[in-house]
Amino acid sequence: MDALPEEYPPWVPRLLEDTPVASLLGAQALSCDAASGTFRIGFEGKDAFCNMLGVLQGGIVTTMLDMAMSFSAIARMGPEFRVPTLELKTTFLAPARPGRLIAEGWPVRTGKTICFMEGRLLDADGAVLATASGTARVWRVGG
Repeated sequence: MDALPEEYPPWVPRLLEDTPVASLLGAQALSCDAASGTFRIGFEGKDAFCNMLGVLQGGIVTTMLDMAMSFSAIARMGPEFRVPTLELKTTFLAPARPGRLIAEGWPVRTGKTICFMEGRLLDADGAVLATASGTARVWRVGG
């Protein structure tokens, strides 16, 4: 992962390092707004992730969305939290092809034990390929 600008929270690179699937997917944090919780991650959609039709498997797309949404909730609540997904719905709007992809996530509502998140996956031209909504458990690390 390339170095992030200094205005990014210092925990952002560590979050990606602590998420093993991030390197497999070529994840790179693009932006993080702690005030709103908005988090953007760039991914590299590889040929190895494709199904027989030559487009990314739905599970890969869903994983990218799940990561962006979860990181957005952590951005809003703070780096001492983790948010394991309880429920996730993905809507596939267009085929995701190999190449650069961008996932955006944002928390809709965060509470003491549950948070609700939404996200979308874009291609390099900004076309929306998939959307998602999810529910996660709020868990304070070490607490």
